[in-house]
Amino acid sequence: MADQWRADFYSNNVLFDDISAVASTFSDYKVWPDLNDYNALLKHLVGDICSPSGIPLKFIPQADKSHKQHDNYEARIYLKGEIQTRLQNWHDFFQVMVWSTYPLCKQLINKIHFEAYTKRRNSHQRTTVENSLTLFDECGVIIVSQDKQLLELVQKFKWQQLFIENRHAFNRTIKCFTFGHALLEKFLNPYIGMTAHCIFLEVDDGLFDLCLSDQQKQIDKLAASYFKEHNNISPRELHPFPLLGIPGWDSRNENPAYYQNTDYFRTGRRNAS
Repeated sequence: MADQWRADFYSNNVLFDDISAVASTFSDYKVWPDLNDYNALLKHLVGDICSPSGIPLKFIPQADKSHKQHDNYEARIYLKGEIQTRLQNWHDFFQVMVWSTYPLCKQLINKIHFEAYTKRRNSHQRTTVENSLTLFDECGVIIVSQDKQLLELVQKFKWQQLFIENRHAFNRTIKCFTFGHALLEKFLNPYIGMTAHCIFLEVDDGLFDLCLSDQQKQIDKLAASYFKEHNNISPRELHPFPLLGIPGWDSRNENPAYYQNTDYFRTGRRNAS
């Protein structure tokens, strides 16, 4: 069944601030955008963009499931430049938004994904790298800061110190950029317990002086470099992050008692060894 189109989905919702400028392209649409619209958006924002194998990228209709090795989702992007896309579907709409915002990182993830896939030959068992990349691609965020100590608070699950004692630092010296398209879909109906899987990037203080689009271009380059260096990534390298703890991302978190919910603001990983 088709999802219901809401052209104003991003209005008055801080969770969509990252993509609001891109999404506004379709603000006057009465019905869902189509593939021509998606491809025109990618062309307008990114220019001539190719798959890692050098084939021009384009959004195409979702195909029937194939058991052939080189017809799966990631392989078709890498080998043919074809990004399979369901129409009238929020999940895939947000995939378009992310490709249009972070193309370099998306290209690099596809390259590593495809290489990991081909190494397993005829095995149907997904590799750790594939699982990790899928987890980030679906539910990832990028936490950036010029202050290493703030990043360490996330790594050490020090939520009280991060979200209460350092509330003033958000969007000034630390910021969260949403990458996962499944996460963006969840933002349509946010809920307590909504958790992202993050990577950390140290940046210089000049980043926070840039406009959002220029910030995202810098983050795109840095994130691509991160995955190039961490091309054997495991799920444990993706740190859990309770998104609704970010000041302003939930009106209820103005009350310090909000952060006493240890089912959400955990003190460590589950089943930590």
